[in-house]
Amino acid sequence: MAGFDFFKKIFSKEKKDQKLSPERTRQLRLKFKARYYSFKQLLGANNKALEIMSELEEALHGCRPFGMTFVRSRCTLVCTNVYTMVQNLCQLAPGKYDDLKVVFHELNTRIDNILRERKIGKGKKPILFLDEIDKSFAHEAGSKMANLGELKNKLSFNVPDGFVITASAYVRFLEKNNLLDEIARMLQATPIERTEKLFELCSQIQNMILKASLPQDLEAAIFDAYARLEEKWGSGLKVSMRSSALGEDSAETSFAGQYRSELNISKQSLIQAYKDVVASKYTPQAVLYRFSLGLKDEDVAMCVGCMPMVNARSSGVMYSMNPTNFEDKRIHISSTWGVAKAIVDGLVEPDMFFIARDPELRIDKAELGAKKLIYRLVPDEGVMREQVSESMQKKFSISKKEALALARLALACEEHYGFPQDMEWSISEDGQVYILQTRPLIQNLIENIDTKLEDIPAKPLFTGGQTAASGVGLGEVYKVEKDVDLVLFPEGSILVARNSSPRLAMVLPKSSGVITEYGSVTGHLANVAREFNVPALVGVKGLMDKLKQGEKITLDADLRAVFPGKVDMLTCKREDAKKFNQNYPVYRTLKKVCQYIVPLNLLEPEDIEFKPSYCRTLHDITRFAHEKAVIEMFNFGREHDFASLAPKQLKSIVPMQWWVIDLDDGFKEGVQGKYVHLKDIRSVPMLALWRGIVAVPWEGPPQLDKHGFMSVLMQATTNPNLVPSLRSDFAMRNYFMISRDFCHLQSRFGFHFSSIEALVGERRQENYIRFQFKGGAADLRRRKTRAEFVGQILEEYGFEAKVREDALFARIDRFERKFMVSRLKILGYLLIHTRQLDMIMGNRNSREYYWRKMIRDIDERILTNSLTH
Repeated sequence: MAGFDFFKKIFSKEKKDQKLSPERTRQLRLKFKARYYSFKQLLGANNKALEIMSELEEALHGCRPFGMTFVRSRCTLVCTNVYTMVQNLCQLAPGKYDDLKVVFHELNTRIDNILRERKIGKGKKPILFLDEIDKSFAHEAGSKMANLGELKNKLSFNVPDGFVITASAYVRFLEKNNLLDEIARMLQATPIERTEKLFELCSQIQNMILKASLPQDLEAAIFDAYARLEEKWGSGLKVSMRSSALGEDSAETSFAGQYRSELNISKQSLIQAYKDVVASKYTPQAVLYRFSLGLKDEDVAMCVGCMPMVNARSSGVMYSMNPTNFEDKRIHISSTWGVAKAIVDGLVEPDMFFIARDPELRIDKAELGAKKLIYRLVPDEGVMREQVSESMQKKFSISKKEALALARLALACEEHYGFPQDMEWSISEDGQVYILQTRPLIQNLIENIDTKLEDIPAKPLFTGGQTAASGVGLGEVYKVEKDVDLVLFPEGSILVARNSSPRLAMVLPKSSGVITEYGSVTGHLANVAREFNVPALVGVKGLMDKLKQGEKITLDADLRAVFPGKVDMLTCKREDAKKFNQNYPVYRTLKKVCQYIVPLNLLEPEDIEFKPSYCRTLHDITRFAHEKAVIEMFNFGREHDFASLAPKQLKSIVPMQWWVIDLDDGFKEGVQGKYVHLKDIRSVPMLALWRGIVAVPWEGPPQLDKHGFMSVLMQATTNPNLVPSLRSDFAMRNYFMISRDFCHLQSRFGFHFSSIEALVGERRQENYIRFQFKGGAADLRRRKTRAEFVGQILEEYGFEAKVREDALFARIDRFERKFMVSRLKILGYLLIHTRQLDMIMGNRNSREYYWRKMIRDIDERILTNSLTH
């Protein structure tokens, strides 16, 4: 009642214009026009700010990846628009709301401080030796080298000696060449989702790094560390230079195969090899990998490990358990001749050993792989690829005794860390076993698959291969045979390739599945596929001839089968498991800034706390500024005793309160009194909206199903925004601000909010319509579905529409007056007839009924009688 009385005071008393001089009347109208201009700017900024907030909320709840460029750009945009609102509110009422500027600057500073946070470069030493580090040094040496230090110094594993060029050295190198800020600027300015732009960007950054020079003292420190290795391992020592970036080989992110390793490097090539590894941070696949897993580029310092090169007779990878099957506890060992590059790059079919644990270690199964290729060390420098003789292909690359010895190391490592491990190893020509890497095993486990191949009604195109990553994928076949194919890879396709190359990882985030002809479960691509929860099948013989480009298939990696078309029995049982991990740094940063942007705490305008000092978020500021701006506009006529510019209540048959402010020539004549009639309205867009509002009588709220009723009941009891006592007197009214060719409508029906702004004149190029729609009484899923429902209807009639959470933003531009009028009638119709539809959006039959009804109403009763001028 208090709210009603307050509103009544403003609108109930009829006022007449005092006898004002023409000059005074002109001045007041000019002042009102200036005020309205500020109000219009405020409304535009409000709409943009709320759209960005909806986009941020969608990112918090959604599955699609985003990078720091997204976070920074959206924060900048939302802060800019909220500041525009604050400025224009202060222009509407000079000196009245200056405190709001202080609150905004405090929030903006907090957001900016979060965005500027950096974690790298905390250490001081440019070089750390393996014998002085353990896993606690991961922030200085990277997890890869820190873990090797742990194995060497805590478990006494046979790990080659070596040293790390640290994170602080990386920062000094880039800072000396002014590259830190320049790379950040280039990443910020480039839409890396566009693959062709990404390739160009990465080429530019890599060239900058390769041309840069190291600080002289850092270069000297690297050579001194190498000399220390030479003293122990002999003059002319060849080394490997391996990436050990911060975040690499962690429990959440493996970076398997995404960075570069330089093998068999001489002293003369040390510095160039170091820069090559640093530059590999900016390969296209590495940049997309970080983007897809929500890692901040500025937090990823490239440490580089340097170790004596092991002249391997045999090498490979071992997992301390099956990464895709919860019930399989066996140790999996893959091996090949020479160095392990052939395995991790997916170029060979390796030997496989499966070691059972109980009651004691035993070889449960051994499979002989083809091993047609071998990588050997070149006498001068580097490695070379050769064909393996047929006799060597038919021999196991390690003995059973060596397999069991490796298995014991895997168990010891798993026990030490407390979780399954993924390890790389080599056996030298003299039979010594070396551990070259260990990291947490990336798994996407399945506990039980009840479905058997014989249960599927469809006949598979083929079966076979190995399950590298669990799951079901549906999409069109896209064969990748060269790099340009990666640039053109279509979203949602099934990636089909000959080899399981790590470079294919760059398209995994947008693929529905992976099938390769060569490769193994222990390869780098398989590892990354499990990280992204992309089903993967490897080692399918003759694959490239079995599938046609563009044909639609269903891949079941667990059944090791590929079916033609869509197999509902498989695809409907397993949801897409791709989910943006909320533990990743970019997500955490977004969540931290959003606490100062998205929540709405300022709810009730009549409350004593509804003032600037209680605004705790940017959303609070938009709520306060919008509410006060409406009050300032509605109060203008009363404050200046100028009835012509006071709001008038619309007399209509629609049982709702509608208020109209004439901005200039929206009324036909000077309207006296507190009411205005439709016959007095001149505004073309308002009349068009109104004809849509009254064209088809509303049937009332839809009949609720049980789930819809429970959804509304739950929201009504838990969502403070829906409590009736918290509604504003102004927010509950529907008001038009009009001129002859312009109309702004703000409305609230029940629990949904709508805003329409339109300019409809004779000059086609200037015409536009903007529509926003948000809210409802049901749960978020139903509200989102309604927003999508309304957006799809608008798209049927030429609108551009996009949905962010439960908010719809639609627009249409530059059509002639007659067409724009017809679209405003559609909006007027939808304004009335979408009320309470969110409550039945969980029911497919109800959705289809209302879709058909609304399309029929629009086609037969709205567009057939379009208003013309």
